[in-house]
Amino acid sequence: MESIYSPDIGKLIIKVYASLLLLFGLPGNLISAIIMGGDKSNRLTTRLIIIILAIADNLVLLTAVLRYWLMEVCGWDLRSTGPLTCKMHVFAVGFSTDFAVGVLCAVAVERLLVVTLPYKASNLVTLNSVIIGMICFALSVAIKNSLHFWMMGGHKSQHSEVDSVNLYKINQTRTSGTTNTHKMLTENSIKNEPFKCTFVSEYEFIFRIFMKFDLISFAVLPYLILFTSNVIIYIKLRNQRRLMRCHANTTPMVGNTTNTNIISNSSHSSKRKLDRKSIHQLESTNQLQHGDTRCKRSTRRPEGVIKLLTALTIIHVICTLPGTIFTFLSSYFNYFHDMQKHTHDQIKYGLVMLIFTNNAINFFGYCISCTTFRQTIIRSLSHLCHWKTNCHKRKQNNEVRDNNNNNNNNNGKYKAVDEKIRGNLSLMKKQDQYT
Repeated sequence: MESIYSPDIGKLIIKVYASLLLLFGLPGNLISAIIMGGDKSNRLTTRLIIIILAIADNLVLLTAVLRYWLMEVCGWDLRSTGPLTCKMHVFAVGFSTDFAVGVLCAVAVERLLVVTLPYKASNLVTLNSVIIGMICFALSVAIKNSLHFWMMGGHKSQHSEVDSVNLYKINQTRTSGTTNTHKMLTENSIKNEPFKCTFVSEYEFIFRIFMKFDLISFAVLPYLILFTSNVIIYIKLRNQRRLMRCHANTTPMVGNTTNTNIISNSSHSSKRKLDRKSIHQLESTNQLQHGDTRCKRSTRRPEGVIKLLTALTIIHVICTLPGTIFTFLSSYFNYFHDMQKHTHDQIKYGLVMLIFTNNAINFFGYCISCTTFRQTIIRSLSHLCHWKTNCHKRKQNNEVRDNNNNNNNNNGKYKAVDEKIRGNLSLMKKQDQYT
C-alpha cells in the first residue's frame, strides 16, 4: 500500500509546494523591490542591485517553477511540445538561475567594496559601473547558456529508428500503392512516439563537460564569494568597533591629565604653556570624539547591510546545498543508482523545488534582517486597515443618509395627503352649512 500511494503523495506535495512558491514568491519579490528600492538610507547602487535581484527571482519562478506546476496540475510539459520550445525553455531557465545567483554575489561584492574601501567606493561603485557590470554579466551568462541551442533536442529510441528503416526497405520492394500505405504507417509510428527534451547523443561529451562547469559556476563559486565576503566584512567591522572602544577609553584619560596639570602649576608662564597644551589636547580630543561619531555613522549602515547579506547568504546555502550535494554524489560518484526510478525522481524534484525556494523567500529575509523594511510593512498594513475601516464607516454613513432621505420623502408625501384631506373636510363643512 505504501509503495502504491507514495508517488501520489509525492506529486501532491510538489503540486502544493509549487503553488505556494508562486503564490507567495511573485508578490513577495515585487513588494521587496518596491520597498528596498525606495529605501533612501541605502546607497543607490545597493537599491538598484536589489531591484534587479527581485526581477531575476521572479523570472526564475515564471520559467522554472511554473513549468513544474503545469506538469503536476495540468499534466502538460512545455518542453515536450517541440524542439524549439525545448531549446528556448532550457536556455531561459539556465539564464535566469545563473543571473539570479550572480546578482546575489554582486550584492556581496558591492557591500565588500563599500566596507573595505570606504574612500574609494564612491569612485569604484557607481551607478554607471553597476549598470555596465550587470549588462556584461548578462551577456556572459547568455553566451554560456546558448550552448543549449546545440546540445538540446529530441530523443528517439534506437528501436523505433531501426523499425522505421526496415519498414521503409520492405516497402520499396512492393507496389506503389502498398508502398504509400506502409510509408504512412511508418510516419505515424514515429509521430506517435512522445517527444522527450534531452541532450543530443552526438554532444554527450560536451554536455558532461558543460554540466561540470555549470555546477562550479552555479554552486561552488557563489559559495566562495558569499562566504569570503561575509567573513571579510565581519572582520573589518569588528576591527572598527575595537578602534572605537579604544578611542572612547582614551578620551576621558586625556581630559583628566590636562585638568591636573593646570591646577598643579602656579607660575604665570607655565600656566600659559599648559593652557596652550590643554587647549591643543582638548581640540584633539574633540576631533577624536567627532571622528568617533563619524565612524559610528559610517558603520551603522554597513552593520545593517551585513545583517541583510548574512540573511540572504544563509537562505541561499540552506536552499541550494542539499541539491548540490545530491547532484554531486549521483553524477560523479555513482551514488543512488540502485534507487527506484520514481523515488529518485521524487527526491530530485523535491530538491529542485528547494533550490527554487531560494528565489521566493527573500521577502522573509528582508523582514528578519532589515528594520526599515519591517517598519514599512507594518505602516502599510496599518494604512490598509485604516483605509478599510474608513470605507466601512463611509458605507454605513451613506446607508444612514439614504434612510433619512427616504424617511423625509415619505413624511413629505404624508403631509401633502393630510392637507388634501383637510381641504376636502372644510369644503364638506361649508356645503353642510349652506344646505
